[in-house]
Amino acid sequence: MLTLRTLNCSTRRAQMLCRWFSETGSGSRLTRPASDTIPQPPEPISLALPSSAEPFIKYSDAFVDRGYTKSDIFLHPDFISDSEHDLLVRSCNKKLKRLASTYEMGHFDKRINNYRECSVSAWLPHKRGVAGRVSQAMDRAVDPDPVDLPDRASNGKSAGWSTVGKYDGQIRHILDRVWDLFPASFTWLPPHILDLHEDGEILPHVDNPEYSGFVVGGLCLLGPAVSTFKHVDDPSVRVDVLLSPKSLYFMTNRIRYQFTHEITVDPSQRAWMGQPVAKARRISLMFRDAKEPEGGWSSLVSAATPSR
Repeated sequence: MLTLRTLNCSTRRAQMLCRWFSETGSGSRLTRPASDTIPQPPEPISLALPSSAEPFIKYSDAFVDRGYTKSDIFLHPDFISDSEHDLLVRSCNKKLKRLASTYEMGHFDKRINNYRECSVSAWLPHKRGVAGRVSQAMDRAVDPDPVDLPDRASNGKSAGWSTVGKYDGQIRHILDRVWDLFPASFTWLPPHILDLHEDGEILPHVDNPEYSGFVVGGLCLLGPAVSTFKHVDDPSVRVDVLLSPKSLYFMTNRIRYQFTHEITVDPSQRAWMGQPVAKARRISLMFRDAKEPEGGWSSLVSAATPSR
């Protein structure tokens, strides 16, 4: 089976791609990235906003008057059920307890405070990730994924896959609904758990395009929050979004790299329809697509040798 151990991480971009499988950090910057560094999709990404999203999004007059596309901020309230929400919260808490037990007061890029985070490669099917894309680029079959196979016998005991958690298969089915919103050609990084303390905040920033591709989004768990998006050259061009539990959001197209995004502790911005939004711990299960190397996925392979 072709694994990440066979990937060539000699180039800077490949190193960044590979690091996502072993580290939890991500880069950000306040200034807008240079236009030649921003990944461009073959065609604009089109996600249809459900009518149920309307009460949860506020567009500034400048945003509307200048012809920005409303659906570049995608929001689907109640994307998951109550039981799915509770399953994800329990599973995220278990991962965080093992991989990130304490809250960090500051991130290395100084854009997030009072948080903890980790990536969960077990929740990403091989066929959707970088390793699977490399296999396809080399005309190799993508090996069966343990989570895609039955991991529980009829008697409830493990079927022998020691790396598969009890609920990983069920979680995969939930997350598949997210990935299926996008073209099958998308390659995804492992889901990323971001746990923001009730006193935590995300300061205004634009993501570094070296770390991912066309879209970023999240499934919202536990407490609500107001997220604000402002154009880097004109803050009057803005969108405010109420991120309620069970909702799914995505930043696409011009919103992705032309707007800052933030979740503030400022009480004046933590309000919706004149009512304060109480501070609360929140978890966002993040989704990012991988940026394909200039030489294609096969360029990441140093030797097409099977692992043992």
